[in-house]
Amino acid sequence: MEIKEYLEKERENFKAALRRLVKIPSVSADAEGKYPFGKNCGDALDEFLKICEENGFSTRNYDYYAGSADMYGEGEPCLGILAHLDVVPVTEKDWTFPPYSVTEQDGFWYGRGTTDDKGPLLSAFFAMKAVRECGYTLKQNVRLIAGCSEETGSEKDIEAYCKMAKMPPMVFTPDADFPIITTEKGMMRFTFGGAFSCSKIISIKGGTVVNAVPSEVTAVLEGEISVKGQGITSKYENGKTEILCKGISAHASMPQQGENAFTKLFSALLETTLPDIDREMLTALLKLFPHGETDAGSLGLACKDASGETTCVFSIIDYENKTLTCKADMRYPVSLTKAGVISAFAAAAEKAGLRLISSVGNEPHTVDTDGEFVKTLLEVYGEVTGLQPYCKAIGGGTYVHGIEGGVAFGPEFDGADNHIHGADERAKITDLLTAAEVYAKAIIRLCGGERN
Repeated sequence: MEIKEYLEKERENFKAALRRLVKIPSVSADAEGKYPFGKNCGDALDEFLKICEENGFSTRNYDYYAGSADMYGEGEPCLGILAHLDVVPVTEKDWTFPPYSVTEQDGFWYGRGTTDDKGPLLSAFFAMKAVRECGYTLKQNVRLIAGCSEETGSEKDIEAYCKMAKMPPMVFTPDADFPIITTEKGMMRFTFGGAFSCSKIISIKGGTVVNAVPSEVTAVLEGEISVKGQGITSKYENGKTEILCKGISAHASMPQQGENAFTKLFSALLETTLPDIDREMLTALLKLFPHGETDAGSLGLACKDASGETTCVFSIIDYENKTLTCKADMRYPVSLTKAGVISAFAAAAEKAGLRLISSVGNEPHTVDTDGEFVKTLLEVYGEVTGLQPYCKAIGGGTYVHGIEGGVAFGPEFDGADNHIHGADERAKITDLLTAAEVYAKAIIRLCGGERN
C-alpha cells in the first residue's frame, strides 16, 4: 500500500486520536506535584504516550516536561520532529463549537489544539506509522518529541529535554507554515508598569496570554460614567461602573489582523470627563501603544528588512490597588539586536512615566538554506504537493527557535485561516493528511528508508 492511500484509510483513527488529546484542556500552568506545567499538561502527555505505545512505538517521559516516541527502541535518532501538547486558553462563550471536543464540519476539525499543535503532532505520528506499515525500514532512527510549555515562551520543556537526552542533529517542527521557514524574527516579552494613584479608576484587567492581541478588557470605575464606542458596554451598580470593551484576538506575530481591546478602551475613556490623575495613566500607555499601531513606531523600533517588520502587542494589563503591571510581546527583524530592543523599550517607557520591570527573549534565528537538510525537505514538499518550494521568514517564533539548524516545516498552507489562538480554532482535514504524507516521505529520505 502506498503512503497516501494508507493515510486516507487512517482518517477516522486520526480523528479518534485527536479527540483523545483535544478533550484535555492542557493550558500550561504552575507546577503541581510531579507535573511541572500542571496536571492537565501531564495528562495530555500521558495520553499521547499511551497512543504511541498502543501503536508499537518506544516511548519515554522526561519528568513530564516532554515525552518522545521513537520508531525503534534502539539507536540514537538522526531526525527529530518537535511538536507541543500545551494550548492557549479559551474564552468559551466566544466559541461556536465545544472547544475541548473535535467537531467535524465542512472539511475541518474544530477544537482547541486541532491546528496548534495537537493536530500537527498527530500528522507526524501518523507519518511515522505510515512509514512502518507501508513496509519501509529505516537505516537511522527518527524521534517524535512532544513538549508541554511552548505557548508560554519559557522553553523550559526543551531545556529539560536537552538535559536528559540529546537533540537529534536534524530537527523540524510542524508548528508553522509550509513550505519551510528558515528565518524567524527575534522575540521579546516585556513586563512593565508603575504606580498610579487614580481617583476614579479602581481596576483594569485584561489579556490571557502574552502572545496574542487581547480580545477584551474590563475596567471598574468609581461613580457613574458614560463611555461610547462600538464593542463597549457598561453597567452602573452600587456606586460603580463596570465597563467591558471587546476587540479582536490575533496571534502576536500578525497583530494587524486583530484589534486591541486595551487601547480601544483607553482611547474611549480619554473622551470622557475623567480627572487628570486618571488620564495620566491612560495617556502614558497610549504613548507607547497608540490604538491601531502595530509596528512599535512609538517605541522607536519600527524597522523592516528581508525578514519582515517589527510588530508589537500590548497584551496583558492588571491595574489594582494603585499598581499597574503590564506585558507586551515584540517580534523584531534581523536588522535589530536584542540589546538594542531592550534599551529602546526601557527608554520609551521611562519617557512615558513607566518603567521596564523585566524582559525575556531571544535573537533572530536563521538556518543555511543551501544545506542538504533544507534542500531535502523542499524537494519532498514539492514532489508531494506539486507546489513551488521556497524558504521564507516569519515573525512568529516557532518551537525550533533556539535549536541550532532547526526549521519549521508546515503543516499550514499559504492562505489557511485556521483561527489560531482564537475562537473556533480549526484544521483542514486534507491539510493534516497531506502534511502527514510530506513528513512520511521526508522521514524515508532523511533516515535512509528502504522498502522491504
